[in-house]
Amino acid sequence: MPEDQQPSPPDERRPTRRTLVAFVVGAGVVAGAGALATQLLGGGPQKAPASGTPTPRGTATATAGERTDGLLVERLVQRPGFTVAHRGGSLDWPEMSMEGYRQSVQLGANALEISLARTSDGVWFGLHDATLDRTSGTSGFVAAQHTWAEVQAHRITAAETNDPQQPPQPYLRFEDLVSAYGRTHTIFVDPKVVPTDHLGELFALMSALPDPTGTFVAKGYCTAQAWPVDAAARGYRTWGYYYGSELAADPGMLAATQARWSWLGLDYEATADAWRTLNATGKPVLAHIVPSRAEADRALSLGAAGLVVSGVREVLAR
Repeated sequence: MPEDQQPSPPDERRPTRRTLVAFVVGAGVVAGAGALATQLLGGGPQKAPASGTPTPRGTATATAGERTDGLLVERLVQRPGFTVAHRGGSLDWPEMSMEGYRQSVQLGANALEISLARTSDGVWFGLHDATLDRTSGTSGFVAAQHTWAEVQAHRITAAETNDPQQPPQPYLRFEDLVSAYGRTHTIFVDPKVVPTDHLGELFALMSALPDPTGTFVAKGYCTAQAWPVDAAARGYRTWGYYYGSELAADPGMLAATQARWSWLGLDYEATADAWRTLNATGKPVLAHIVPSRAEADRALSLGAAGLVVSGVREVLAR
């Protein structure tokens, strides 16, 4: 495996359902400081600016019938308990489908997350794995060995959602997601199994927006190297995710890897000690991959700055 090709992280565990609501504001957030208050996360739809008042940069502008909870990077990190739709709500809809992202935006997700694969003819699209096998039921269909036209012949099933009978959905080009939401929502981008020599293409796609560093966050497993380093050099925020069990097994892991990440991630099942350790870095720590309101509440009470959510329907229920 090339040095900079990210090793396969422990599979991002697929929780059981989802969470959100009470965000505990610590009094000084010192160890032992009691939780003081709770607040609803995501609020309601943001108030429209008065006539003639420009919309603050980083705030989504609603289209007909759509919520206005989208936040670009600078405003996202200022929102306590902000929400990121993991693969467009992977517990609710066929993962990384436009339908999933559309539903997540409608329900009020502040940001979106996508893993990317690359076809043999250079099309970047939403896929977590090297093959379409898990998401479409194929056998040995390696995305990098097929054209985009061949990928389009398949559909993303709902087999791993809470409603496996819902209709399958087409695979989604990265460019189409950016066109739809790149000016209103932060997008966390993870190139997953794509070789690092193609990263220049991805940066070029991201640069199609007038302010790409205001939209995109480079996401990866904590041991990734080329992706976060290259992204940071170009001015992007980076987010590296960890698992509490691995930190316990390898006490040196955090110190060896955290410098290349602007923000950190910790699984929602991690212990309170693991949360204290990551929060002590002073960097925002996002809980992943949150399936239910109960788990969201717990993560927030332990100091999570934001939530990467698979169970969008439950966590963002009003």
